Amino acid sequence: MKSGNFYGIGLGPGDPELLTIKAVNTIRNADCIFVPKSDTKEESLALQIVEDYVKQKRIITQTYPMTKDKNTLAAAWKKSAEEVRDEVMKGHNVAYLTLGDPMTFSTYIYLLCQLDSLLPKEVIHTLPGITSYNAAACFGNFPLLTGDEKLAVIPVPVNVESLRPVFESFDTVVLMKVAKKLDEVIQLLDDMGIAENGLFASYIGQKDAYVTCDLLSLKGSGRGYMSVMIVKIKGTKGS
Repeated sequence: MKSGNFYGIGLGPGDPELLTIKAVNTIRNADCIFVPKSDTKEESLALQIVEDYVKQKRIITQTYPMTKDKNTLAAAWKKSAEEVRDEVMKGHNVAYLTLGDPMTFSTYIYLLCQLDSLLPKEVIHTLPGITSYNAAACFGNFPLLTGDEKLAVIPVPVNVESLRPVFESFDTVVLMKVAKKLDEVIQLLDDMGIAENGLFASYIGQKDAYVTCDLLSLKGSGRGYMSVMIVKIKGTKGS
């Protein structure tokens, strides 16, 4: 029996209209749809984004544990990859949904690493999606880069002070996973005199989207979840 194909599909930040045409066509042509979901949530945001395109499709929900235990996570990804492998080897075209871009801070990468040893490389395809920071920059009319400017994209570290040399070395800095350290990051920016150079966005592409360039007003707000911060150290900045 001829095997099917596997498609890892980036869905972008949450707005169904930000899906690529290729993503929509691939989802519509798939025999089954794999949908990831954390064990702490009742519904999958990924499935909500594509609900208009998956009617009458066979949906396979994969629940992943929200833990940092490496053995538990490795076992979960191995099991998920084997389920995908089984469908592909039956000749089915399989779509796997993932938020944002599949190759940018995505848990999809762990699944891909497992699939590399389970499926022929020629049947594994990954479709790009719009990253949260690209969407945020466009939503806020906030230029990321011009000319020869340099960009850094990093998760906020435990020691926020270690961001100081990053801000001093790059023209634009994108901060991911800012939730737990939001107040500390804002304080550092204020200390460095660049608190007025940033954009904060959360839930971009979703109904609760929020964006502001008044970073100081965010201190103590608790607005860190599903968020990204862009700091423009030099050059042209949006309003």
